[in-house]
Amino acid sequence: MTSVLTLLATLALANAKVEYTSSTMYDIFDFQGKTEVPLPRCNNGCLLFASTLGNDPVVIDAYMKNLIVYKGATKQKSIGEVSKQLKAGTVQKAPLDLAAGSYSIKNLNGNSDQGKDVTVWVVEKSKASSIDYEIYDAVNMNRAVAVPKNVITVMSASTFTVKANKGASNSFTARLVGFDNAAENNVDKCTHAFKTADAAQFAGFEFHVNGPIISIVFNKKNPVDFKAELMYLNVRKLAMSGFITTPGFNGCSRIGGAQVYHGLDYNNYGDEFDLHSEPTNYNVSFDVDVNFAPNHSIRVKDMTNSAARSITSTPANQKFTLSKTQYVLVYYNDISAPENFIVRYTSTQ
Repeated sequence: MTSVLTLLATLALANAKVEYTSSTMYDIFDFQGKTEVPLPRCNNGCLLFASTLGNDPVVIDAYMKNLIVYKGATKQKSIGEVSKQLKAGTVQKAPLDLAAGSYSIKNLNGNSDQGKDVTVWVVEKSKASSIDYEIYDAVNMNRAVAVPKNVITVMSASTFTVKANKGASNSFTARLVGFDNAAENNVDKCTHAFKTADAAQFAGFEFHVNGPIISIVFNKKNPVDFKAELMYLNVRKLAMSGFITTPGFNGCSRIGGAQVYHGLDYNNYGDEFDLHSEPTNYNVSFDVDVNFAPNHSIRVKDMTNSAARSITSTPANQKFTLSKTQYVLVYYNDISAPENFIVRYTSTQ
């Protein structure tokens, strides 16, 4: 199995894009060293969203300025320009709206030029028009407290954090995909990153996203105070439930584990996460999905009670609880795409 995963990893980087049923996500490895990347999703019309690094609303990265969308020989716009577009009067992202036709992204940079991380997400227009959504960039999201549309999507060219403050009764489901796969019975069978039941008061959340995108469906039409920022922490509050994933995780079984978002910022094969709540004890329930080789594992240490366990490659879903702990350590080594996992943890007193 290890040799198969190694071969898949090599193939994945050679063709790094992630193909969903109704959309395609591209990263820097799809463009660097290539002269042209076709956009077949746009044959019948598409929306092209882009996220680049840098929070200046005007200044465009030189490499991204030379990644240009063309229709035949006609220039449309650069990826750098698209990444800065906002809907008038809002901080929502505005896509490049392309009518049916034959499009591609041409790379006018030199072969030796090095680009930075970028996320380009191309959605079939017919699918996008069927969904009531909001979409933001983590680099500049400052959403007003308001009733959410059916789906809120946040994308980024780097790891990021989404936060919601406490509020009126609500529940939600979060998935590490775009709005096209945010629903419960989504076509690409993308698992949830986190979900909650209705509560008298919405507890809020703080999720650290080790990938390019997250979509959240709130189940009640109550106002939500929801923000994002370019921050990703390995030391976290144990009191705040959340999840840990391998880089670029999407959890979509239909598209296969080999399709994982890649990036220059996503090349860590091991990591460590410290969850603290001293001096308060919590009972922490874990719900873990794994897809990696038998010789790999995730280690979970209850540092308060001097206990440890290994999460191995089988079964594919594993659940357990740590009782009355104040400090949990989660770490792994030598796990790389297409190997992947998600560790969900829920803390209660």
